[in-house]
Parts: sequence; structure tokens; C-alpha cells
Amino acid sequence: MGGEDDEKKLEKALDLMRRVPPQNISKHLAGLIDLCPSLTEELLSAVDQPLSVKLDDMKKENFIICDYNRDGDSFRSPWSNIYYPYISDGYLPPVQLRTIEEELNSAFKHSPYLQPVFELVS
Repeated sequence: MGGEDDEKKLEKALDLMRRVPPQNISKHLAGLIDLCPSLTEELLSAVDQPLSVKLDDMKKENFIICDYNRDGDSFRSPWSNIYYPYISDGYLPPVQLRTIEEELNSAFKHSPYLQPVFELVS
């Protein structure tokens, strides 16, 4: 961060976010990021946003976007290992972990428990 001034801005931004209605979190967070781009990473890390779903264009599978698969403004699909919107330098899991992820994707793909999760998030 850019010093004491940014720390004060972050404190005030987080205070404001605690006061907005939960259904408007994403809209207000985007507005704060537009106003203070230097606080983007700190705000995205500190403010819980509702989960949402994105379509993996390559595999035609939905995936949940959240902090765990975010790199900057992009989100990594567990199905294709590609970031949406595309970035070339995003973090990719090591080969051994990616292999486990693919095996779990295959196991859960047709699970009767998976569809209700996506319906709740959508």
C-alpha cells in the first residue's frame, strides 16, 4: 500500500462496506475500487462478496468464482485450468495437485449434490 494515507482510506472504505446492505456489496465494492484503484487488492481480500458462477467456455461447465480461484480480476476454472477473463501469468497449481483436482472434478461432475449448489449460487 502507499503509506499512511492509503491505510486511512482503507479503514474508511471498510467501515463504509460494513454499513451497506448485503445485497449491494458487489456494486458498492466496484464503486470503491473505481474511486481508489490503489486499494483494489486490499478491498478484494477484505470484503466478503456473494459467490457467483461463471461458465468455462472451453469445457462448457459452470464453476464458482471466489477468492480461492482469483488472481487479480480473473478466476481460474477448475475444469480447464484457464483464467476468465484470460491472463497468461496467473497462478496454476502444481502438476500433482492439478491431477487430484481433475480426478475430483470427474468424481463430482455427476453428483446429485453439485447441481443444488450451483442453483443456490446463481
